[in-house]
Amino acid sequence: MKKNNRIGIKLITAGLAITIALQSNEAKFVSAENVTTEPAETAAQTVTEETQSWCLSIVSASVSDLSKLMMDMANSYSEEVDKVLKEMNEEAEDVDAPMFLVFNGSPSLKPGEEFDIHKYIGYADDVDRDVTLEVSGSVDTSTEGTYPLKITITDDAGHSTSRDMNVRIATPAPNPDGGDKKFENFSDFRSQYKTDETSVGIDISRWQEAVDFEKVKAAGCEFVYMRIGGLDDGELYTDRYYLNNMAGAKAAGMQVGIYWHAEESSPAEVRECVRYMMEVLADEQLDFPIAYDWEDFKNFENYGMNLHDLNKCLQIFEEEVSKYGYKACLYGSKNYLETVWTGKKQYPVWLAHYTKSTSYAGDYFMWQHSCIGKIEGVKGDVDLDVLYRNRMLNAE
Repeated sequence: MKKNNRIGIKLITAGLAITIALQSNEAKFVSAENVTTEPAETAAQTVTEETQSWCLSIVSASVSDLSKLMMDMANSYSEEVDKVLKEMNEEAEDVDAPMFLVFNGSPSLKPGEEFDIHKYIGYADDVDRDVTLEVSGSVDTSTEGTYPLKITITDDAGHSTSRDMNVRIATPAPNPDGGDKKFENFSDFRSQYKTDETSVGIDISRWQEAVDFEKVKAAGCEFVYMRIGGLDDGELYTDRYYLNNMAGAKAAGMQVGIYWHAEESSPAEVRECVRYMMEVLADEQLDFPIAYDWEDFKNFENYGMNLHDLNKCLQIFEEEVSKYGYKACLYGSKNYLETVWTGKKQYPVWLAHYTKSTSYAGDYFMWQHSCIGKIEGVKGDVDLDVLYRNRMLNAE
């Protein structure tokens, strides 16, 4: 930790201790010579004799002496200071190297196209909020060829992670037919994954445009998760199809859930987003937990967060949602559930893993199996989901 930061935190901690000592019911000051105390009921309320002594000194101190008294007090309370620092994650021992959250090792560009390294990588550290990026090598986008680069990220503790990248500059080959796009029919998906213990459904947003839920239900779809809105580039928004989707799905007799497109970087932002979301939700009855969907990992380094901060946002989201009588869950890919969401076991998990049989070892109540589904009533591709009803008990 940087020395100035630690001194500042010590002063803040000392100020908090002084406030507790002066204002607590357990430390009632009649005068600088007359102090009475009552038994403390909690550790946070306990005021020791040493604290009383310091507070007496502060009451009688001149303004010029106050800063010295506060620093001396902070230095004498190393145990309390260390506890506060640990809770703030500032004192956490940084033993792990920063990690790449996104890494495209072989990007291709057209001649003359601008090369921006941040379009192909995202990175973070568990403690450091300002990881250093170093790119060794260069790319000449005016000349076709392959350009090798070494990408290194380093945290304040000196831990580094390096990976190689080969940037290809070439004119794209013509592709007149556009290639054959793969998709998965909902009927095939249902026949493979629908059992006595599972339900099958879809999740949607404005990208699917208007949905015919009667056709969707007739195809065998039992539930739908829908995007209610989110935070995008600092702006709160409501998904333009949300109200119609909620009304249409319920009218068709389907089970419903919502997810929030998250880009928050602080507890204050999370609280404001939940307040906004609840205004839009308007006490609507839901069948599933509200999913927290934070996915902007390619730009993570621009948020000024570490991984602890991100997990804290999830925690605050769950706490705020519960105040309105709902429960939250975490949506995440297998990769990020295993590397980023260290607090994931505290929350129900909606797993995203596009495979025939997931190898994810953690707990989850829902599995997003595919993003290339096709079903009657929905234009274009749609995500396909498997709900494990016997696991819903842990999510309710």
